[in-house]
This record gives sequence, C-alpha cells and structure tokens, in this order.
Amino acid sequence: MKVHELECFLAVVDHGSITRAASALYLAQPSVSQIIRRLEAELSIELFRRVGRGLVLTPAGEALVGPARQVVRDLQHAREVADEYRGLERGRVDLAISASLTSNFLAAWVGHFRRKHPGLTVRLTQHHGDTEDIIALIRSGEAELAYTVTPVSRQGIECVHVGDGEVVLALPPGWRTEFPEPVPIAMLDGLPMIIDRGFGRSYLQSIRDASGVEPAVVVDVSESAGLVPLIIAGAGAAFLPMRQALDARRRGANLRTIDPLTFRPIYAIMPSSPLSAPARKFLELSKENLDRWRRAVARRTEQGSSLLEAAVEADNVIEAAYQRLEEGPPEPADRARAGRVHARR
Repeated sequence: MKVHELECFLAVVDHGSITRAASALYLAQPSVSQIIRRLEAELSIELFRRVGRGLVLTPAGEALVGPARQVVRDLQHAREVADEYRGLERGRVDLAISASLTSNFLAAWVGHFRRKHPGLTVRLTQHHGDTEDIIALIRSGEAELAYTVTPVSRQGIECVHVGDGEVVLALPPGWRTEFPEPVPIAMLDGLPMIIDRGFGRSYLQSIRDASGVEPAVVVDVSESAGLVPLIIAGAGAAFLPMRQALDARRRGANLRTIDPLTFRPIYAIMPSSPLSAPARKFLELSKENLDRWRRAVARRTEQGSSLLEAAVEADNVIEAAYQRLEEGPPEPADRARAGRVHARR
C-alpha cells in the first residue's frame, strides 16, 4: 500500500466521484480508477459501491477513512517539518466550527491566516449538530481543529480555552432609542427578541433563572448567522457577540451593552496527538487575534472610552492593520511621502 493510493481513496471519498477526484488531483479519470482497483486488490476488500452515477463507501471503506486520513496527515506533517527547515510553507489546515458560533470572527482569522501564510490552504466545515458531532469530526480526521462555545472532556481529545467575547444587545434601526448605555437587564423584560438555538437560547434561560426577566421570543432561528439580517429588517432585538454586533452596527443596528456584562467563551478542540504545522499556526493565530482584541479594547477603556466606543475604535484599527499586512510595505517613494506629510503635521 502506498500513500498516493490512500490520497486517491480519500479524494474519491471527499468529492463523491472518481471524475471529480481526478479533476482535484490533476489526474486522468482512468488513472484514478486503476489506483482504486489496485488498492482494493491489495487489501482484498471492496471500498466503494456504485449507486446511480455516484459512489458510496462500503462498511470496509468507511472503516479505512479514519486510518487513511491519519497516515496522510502524518506524512504531511513530516513534509511540513522538512519544509520549515528549508524556509518553505505549504499544506492545509482542516477546521470545523460549531453553528452556535458566529462565522464573523472565524472569517477574520482565516483572512489573517491566509495573508500571513499564503502557501497554506484552509478547509472549513460548519457543523449544525451538537458537541458530540464536532468530536466525531476530530476522531475521524475530517477536522483537525474545531471551535465551539462548549468545553469538552473526552479521552483522546484536548480542549483549550482560546478566549472570551463580550455579548451585547443589538436593536433594529430606530428601536428603543431611550435605552440607556448600559441597559439594565430588567429593561429586557417583554422586549421582542430573535433567539438562535445555540448561545442565544442558553443565555436567555440564564437570564430567566437569575433575574426572572422574560424577553418575548418572536423569532427562533437555527444558527446565529441568520440574526443580523433579521435585526436590520426590524424583526426584533438579539444578543450578539461583540464582533458580530459591530457588523450589525455597520448595517444600521443600534448597540447597547448589558448590565451586568456577559461574556461568551470560545474553546478549541483537537486530538491529543501533536497538531500539524498549519493547524498549530492557526491555533496560535486565533489566540493572538483574541488577545490583541482584548488589549486594544482595554487600552481604550482605560483612557475613558465606553466599551462600545472602545470596541468600534479597536475594530477599525485592527482592520486597518490587516489591510496593511495584505498590501505589504509601502514603496520607498510612498514612505518618503508619508514622512513629509507626518512632518508637516
């Protein structure tokens, strides 16, 4: 059995057909078919059954997927170690994100990651199941690193607290302008709310249990990604993590912090075995990103800004920094021109 045979097998699994796998691998379709037949002959098992125009895994094929991914990943890790010593970067990081987390912060991380490591690629899966489904993705090798709001304690799985995000109240344009900043939690009683079935629902329950406050749930959505359009359309208010709330603000929503202030934790889940170099770099960047955000906001609140003002300023500064990273250093003439402008000021 050769590694490239396992890579062809996994390409067929991931793409659902030999034709699409051949295109992804830049091979001729007959070559991929021959490799699969040779692998089946070597193992003396049938890996796929043809159903209509597609292929489905046999039970033996399903059992091979996890070990095959681990073999390919181990080889990739060995190549990455060698590449790092030669000053090269290439490879892929396989990520999963729980639907209970907004994709806004992850989009920022992926963008920063690709700017900083242009030789690396990202494969992202957003999962709509519960924590056990996320763990299954890690155990099967389909994802090497996952992010969720729920801590995990399982054998063979490591869980790391990456950081926390502030939770704020997002109001439709023109709604409840009389609300103070911050808004006492008691004022949420009877407020028409849009609730997602992840963090929003659990936070609403904690409010009921702790203070007896009962917002009126008028829209119930499956995931947090659908909240912002509904807020802007005037369907109701919603609890949002700060980074997603800033996106809603740019689209016209009014924001208020909540008294007492609430934080939503973010956890990274991974196998106990060492991460590949791309996954390790992505995890480091996610921690760095959240820590930079925390420091930027804290610095501005210490200077007298409110939390919301500090968050808006920090978001603008960090986005500008990412933009500079993407554009690269200025040309010498640009640097000289910038120096003259600064001197005149």
